[in-house]
Amino acid sequence: MYKPIPYHIFAIAVYVCILAVCILALVFGLRAKRYVKKEKITALPRGFSPLDVQRIFIGKTYPRRLTRALIVHWAQAGYIRVEYVSRYRVKLVCLKMMPVHNSEDAAFFDRGTYVRERDIFRRVFDRSGMSVTVNINRPLITKIQAKTINESYAAREDEGVYSTAHYKLKVITFILSFAPFVLCGVYQCITSSFVGLFPIFMMMLGMFVFRFMRMIPFWFRFIWSAMWVVPAAALMLASFIRIFDPWGLAYASIAILIVGSYILVQFADLREKLNLADYSDLTNYRKFLLFSHRVDLQKIDYYEALPYLYAFRIKGLVKRKFAYDTLPDWFVSPSGERGSLL
Repeated sequence: MYKPIPYHIFAIAVYVCILAVCILALVFGLRAKRYVKKEKITALPRGFSPLDVQRIFIGKTYPRRLTRALIVHWAQAGYIRVEYVSRYRVKLVCLKMMPVHNSEDAAFFDRGTYVRERDIFRRVFDRSGMSVTVNINRPLITKIQAKTINESYAAREDEGVYSTAHYKLKVITFILSFAPFVLCGVYQCITSSFVGLFPIFMMMLGMFVFRFMRMIPFWFRFIWSAMWVVPAAALMLASFIRIFDPWGLAYASIAILIVGSYILVQFADLREKLNLADYSDLTNYRKFLLFSHRVDLQKIDYYEALPYLYAFRIKGLVKRKFAYDTLPDWFVSPSGERGSLL
């Protein structure tokens, strides 16, 4: 039932929430970029790993996505030799084990990332001299192994990247994204009947499982959540179609619920000040690789930059600018085949 005064009060509240979500996404989403200095970075520190790229950018590492980057990184560091097998298969020969983090021979940027990377290396190679043939399009370790490695350390990966305030900001953004849908349901309860509560509880159940029950396989979680989210959105739309809705509250609440809780919440980014400096250097190095002219990049060792080209996912865009006619010393290919790795 349409009642002008309650309707406009709730309409103002709904659009205030939407505006707040957009402001938070804009202000904090651009915060890290505002700290990026205008300077030319042509190389990264010795021992900088592709895993460090992920950690600095998103506060978490996904080694299963960095098979090619890690292989080249380990080879460049002298830990392994790579032998060509086929276009997508190579034989990795362990030349020496990665040293412990407190060894003089250990070179790394972040200790927490290094010890995790060393554990990954030890999962692949049990000893020096061991060899293993791998598909470079597949992960080096299983999901269970990756989870076990990460959980074996008390220190979180995002320490030094995100503070507690960062996660509070995420929660606030998510609540503000969900609030308009709740307000629409409450308006229905006040002006019509308590049936308006059903879409709220259905949406809460579906969103909670999909967003926070990460231990459940993705597709099962997606299908199960959709069974609650889609009917909840349909019920809310149906209840508002029957009344005069000049501000389009039902459509606006569903739109901000989806866009805010899945997209705009990613822009709620409150980093530690120390990480902002690393973020700036990494961003400038990525710009150097992306936008430098051929004459500048041909002065750079292609194989030193290759792990980061993979980590940045820009190899296909910039490879042609480098000089890569000769094979690296660590790559063995009697027939001269390069395969897809290089």
